[in-house]
Amino acid sequence: MLEITGLTKQYSGEKEPALQNISLTVREGEFVAVLGRSGAGKSTMIRCINRLVEPDTGSIVWKGRSITGMNTRELRSLRREIGFVFQHFNLLPRLSVLTNVIAGRFGMMPSWRSVTGQFTEADRKLALEALEEVGLGSLAAKRVEDLSGGQRQRVAIARVLMQQPSLLLGDEPISSLDPVTSERIMRYIGGLHRERGMTILLNLHDVNSAKAFATRIIGLSGGRIVFDGPPQQLGDQELLQIYPLD
Repeated sequence: MLEITGLTKQYSGEKEPALQNISLTVREGEFVAVLGRSGAGKSTMIRCINRLVEPDTGSIVWKGRSITGMNTRELRSLRREIGFVFQHFNLLPRLSVLTNVIAGRFGMMPSWRSVTGQFTEADRKLALEALEEVGLGSLAAKRVEDLSGGQRQRVAIARVLMQQPSLLLGDEPISSLDPVTSERIMRYIGGLHRERGMTILLNLHDVNSAKAFATRIIGLSGGRIVFDGPPQQLGDQELLQIYPLD
């Protein structure tokens, strides 16, 4: 269970907080989509969960462990079980697809192996299995820079699978993709939820994708939660709260 209580974040130079006293609980196995305008606080909230952004106040607890109270060593250990899919893939373009996927194991390897790139056959086998799962097994030897945007995002998902995470976070993972590719990526992520029971929390810009795949939707506006409920309760009036007219 993920428990967020009183989460607040104010960026230097900004008049208003990015997050204002956010509190929510995400149960294990939920697929939660977070909607909101640019600047609503979506990315800040997601990134506070694994402390890519440091919150000012509030607490974040995952499976009974206080993330906000962790030191560097404890946080590194926790991040092994929290996958993160970025909007712009966050891959190493000049390296092979296989090497990028194996990079998902870096947090579980001795540091000397990570630096020197000395991977075991077990690591390679797991990486190839992850690539097969996202339909890219035949591209393992290609360089990432030669792939399409949709293929790169599938490589990023395969890298996350290497971690075998129990929590998957995503910061606008389909916003830079065309509609057909976006749906394909959402289907892959939805499969992780159905088949592995993975807890998923994604920022999305597309309302239709959120309603089609998520089991719960959270709407943010001005750094506050203005909607929290199942997709079928998200009507026109609720959308106006999330996306108010200027």
